[in-house]
Amino acid sequence: MSKYYIGIMCGTSLDSIDISIASITGKRILVKFFDEYKLDAALKNKINEIKRNSRSSNNLKKVNSSITLLIAKHVQQSISKYKLTYKDIHAVGFTGITLNHRPDLKTSTFIGDPILLSKKLKITVVSDFRQTDIDAGGQGAPLAGLFHNYLNRIIKKNITYLNLGGFANITVPHQDRTISYDTGPANYLIDLWCDKYFDMEYDIDGSLASMGNINIELLKSMLKEKYFKKKYPKSTGFELFNESWIQGHLEKISKISDLDILATLTYLTVITVSNELKKYKNNKSRLFIYGGGSFNKILMNGILDLSGMKQAEDLKNIINEKNLEATAFAWLAYMRQNEIEVTNMNSIKSKKTYLLGNIY
Repeated sequence: MSKYYIGIMCGTSLDSIDISIASITGKRILVKFFDEYKLDAALKNKINEIKRNSRSSNNLKKVNSSITLLIAKHVQQSISKYKLTYKDIHAVGFTGITLNHRPDLKTSTFIGDPILLSKKLKITVVSDFRQTDIDAGGQGAPLAGLFHNYLNRIIKKNITYLNLGGFANITVPHQDRTISYDTGPANYLIDLWCDKYFDMEYDIDGSLASMGNINIELLKSMLKEKYFKKKYPKSTGFELFNESWIQGHLEKISKISDLDILATLTYLTVITVSNELKKYKNNKSRLFIYGGGSFNKILMNGILDLSGMKQAEDLKNIINEKNLEATAFAWLAYMRQNEIEVTNMNSIKSKKTYLLGNIY
């Protein structure tokens, strides 16, 4: 009899393919195994090129197949590593690598082929989470808020969650409901700047940003972005916040060093996240921070200081900063395979319930 669900995650920063293997019921979750498989620079460059030119790229079909086969290979490696077989797995939750997320146009596409993945693994694959959420009236992201709600029910506490991935999103218990949305950029712009000007994949511990100075003129210009003033529900991505967006603001500044730009981009995340958290003044819950940015001391300390919130430690024996997001997709696969409907967290008016994801 099958014992586990697998969740696969590869975020916008393309740091790694994360694989979580978990035992899940309605009242209990246990992450049994977790692996990270780093993406090589050549593949990351191909994926980023397709993201920039998704409509005209002749390589999309080829990369779509190669990334799926790579993910299948890594899943098989993890299954073998822990002496499991495909028969031990109920289903795989696979969200793909986001290619074009446009909830305003009612569409969200991704790199990866769930049909091919299911065929290679001989395991049921649940996918299309973002598109089915959009079709039901949601934003298609962030989806982890549904999992956060489940975790809070398990521990019987109202934790606030902050994901510092390529983009930052928060899940906040507020009044009689839980809300979840993107606050704006996080690691995506920071990593982009590190890669281009410092030949580094990311800013280790925020050490580079700590050597720069925040440019107030640049920061004020960036904070005028309409997205930051937009009310919840909302979601965003690299379609808006990208190198062109940075350069557009730099054109208004006379002279600024690359280090100061990095420091300003880092503080942009600190202030935009903190501003959103402070909107919920009556929220006395603690803050669980996860994702790659949770290892950036400048981001972490800045957000905790500016928001005035304290860090949560209630989930130590259940989940951690690295495995939460992949595990969320294992849980979403469990929900869909067991035909358990979810409630739209990204709609103010609708309390509609629906099945999230398609089964392959």
